[in-house]
Amino acid sequence: MSTSLFALVSIAPVDIGSNIGLSGNVSGALSSKSGNTEKDEYSLGLRLQYDQGIDYLAWGIFTYDYGKSSGTTNEDKSYAHLRYIHAIDENKDWIGEFFVQSEQDKIKDINARSLAGTGLRWRFLNSDEWGKGYVAMGGLLEKINYSHPAINPNEENYRLNSYLAYTKSFANASKLNYLGYFQPKFNDLSDYVSSQTAELIIPIYGKLNLSLTAKYGYDSNPAVGVKKEDTAYITSLLWTF
Repeated sequence: MSTSLFALVSIAPVDIGSNIGLSGNVSGALSSKSGNTEKDEYSLGLRLQYDQGIDYLAWGIFTYDYGKSSGTTNEDKSYAHLRYIHAIDENKDWIGEFFVQSEQDKIKDINARSLAGTGLRWRFLNSDEWGKGYVAMGGLLEKINYSHPAINPNEENYRLNSYLAYTKSFANASKLNYLGYFQPKFNDLSDYVSSQTAELIIPIYGKLNLSLTAKYGYDSNPAVGVKKEDTAYITSLLWTF
């Protein structure tokens, strides 16, 4: 289990026309201990979004996390994701999605993981009382270059990309979000990656918010020497603009 801080920009799903123009958020966390325990952790997250308001929206995120304990690096990873969504029907319940992603994780021996994909998203719930729910299905191409290919051979995979998302806003401007991914290989459904993330955002003052997040990730076939499961509990500050 990992309980280290890491950057996480808001996971809330977005609708075209809900926040027209340019917007975004920044998150950050810092933890440092010295004396009997030597430990340092740093994180940064940035999200930018442009909402045209009629039939398309684009957003991108970047996060970086670094941690060191007793002189040994125990976290060093970066992540970038760019997504474009386009309305298919007049009510914008059906959305086409296109995305690219790049990440690096030295602790997991991943020098570079790149992917590109497309899919279809359906908003099956749209209620002020019950919130908003989404389900999506599509496909992606994944390429993984490992730092030690003699131990972990590089990979090129085609995966199903599916997710379930939910968001609910409350009267005090707090927001509850959930995002769950399931990504098996097309040619081997037993080889899959999945993640479950729940987030509660609580306003503090003006555009400053407190974010409480729980995240669970699972890789059924990770690199040699890497555990299948990752669990994290994160408390961070989130500033929106």
